[in-house]
Amino acid sequence: MAEHLSNRLASTMSSLRKVAEFQPRAERPAAIALDAIDKTILCALQEDGSLSISELADRLGMTPPPCWRRVRRLRDAGVLKRQIWLVDPDAIGLHVMLYATVKLATHNAEEMRAFKEEVQKLPEVLECSILLGRTDVILKMIVPDISQYENFFYQKLTQLPGVREVITGVVMTRVKEASALPVL
Repeated sequence: MAEHLSNRLASTMSSLRKVAEFQPRAERPAAIALDAIDKTILCALQEDGSLSISELADRLGMTPPPCWRRVRRLRDAGVLKRQIWLVDPDAIGLHVMLYATVKLATHNAEEMRAFKEEVQKLPEVLECSILLGRTDVILKMIVPDISQYENFFYQKLTQLPGVREVITGVVMTRVKEASALPVL
């Protein structure tokens, strides 16, 4: 039993090293040191990105100039990426959310590059993640209805470079939706 666990651990560590090699360090920004005020700023802005600097400073019990300097430092460091509004999908007729797991036919660099480029062009795809394990890719998608997904599936999704198999699950109920990261 111990030998089996040791072999599995060695295999997992080998796979993780391959993932680390697959994602060059240049693509991963270095984490910056955050103090309690920085963390409070991040939490407040994730909750309400429309807060003015004056409103944010009031929440923090500080004056606007030092608050603005902190926000600017967080933005310049790439911690704060962009300010957005979240849209209710049902309010604009996007009623069906789906997840699809994708298996690719090959894993060579050229096919992967082509897949990544083409999936970026699909507005129905909200998220795309390359995975380590039995599934190569997971997609989060949204469409108005199932017939629209059927068209999307046959005309776009299965036509992506390298796609061998797609397994789709339709979301029945959204239990939790969060866009805010846990600032620890």
